[in-house]
Amino acid sequence: MIATVIKNPKPKLETRARLIEATARLFSLHGYNGLTLRSVAKEAKANLAAANYHFGSKDALVLEMLRERIQPINQRRLELLEEEKNNNSNLPLGVFQIFRTLIHPIGEEISKSANSRCSLAQLVARTFTEPTEFIERMHHRFFSQIAEIYHRELSLTFPNQPPKEIYWHLHLAVASMLGALAQHRRLEDFTKGMCNENQVDEMINRLTKFVSHGFTHGLRNSSPS
Repeated sequence: MIATVIKNPKPKLETRARLIEATARLFSLHGYNGLTLRSVAKEAKANLAAANYHFGSKDALVLEMLRERIQPINQRRLELLEEEKNNNSNLPLGVFQIFRTLIHPIGEEISKSANSRCSLAQLVARTFTEPTEFIERMHHRFFSQIAEIYHRELSLTFPNQPPKEIYWHLHLAVASMLGALAQHRRLEDFTKGMCNENQVDEMINRLTKFVSHGFTHGLRNSSPS
């Protein structure tokens, strides 16, 4: 009788996880153009062959790292949006309800730990400086579908507004959200200690109100060209 040898996949999974974490660190520090498969492998204390085996290219590695961080947030957004619609008897949602489902999952993520808050803020900040081609790929992969869903919900709430105006103001709202997240670590210095960056819930609630009011006021006072 020949014994069957069952290989333990755990070491491979651990190596893959280390490569992902190393990519997040290097991407935050140096951006897409500032890392290579070799530098990631060195940071992860793995060999280059392992990086090639698991991902095949730098592009695939960086996009997978971002997917692991962004996809759970997007999934949570859709869950909250569905809950709001069910609780609202599937009638058009209020603008605050809509933006709460968009913004609060980020608050849930950064509330997990100071490390989560710092890591996510660094990743968001880095996206402001990345090459246009990479940002377009990232947006298409992770945000195009979610943007369409929120545009549709906002169009139901403001049925008399042209789609172009909804897009414009959604873009401005998202930019405000990303800017607030990217700059949140500077809150205490900016306010001379009056505001505490650890008060994540307060920041998220204020941001949701700010974006909701700004979106509504801007949309109702816009002059479509």
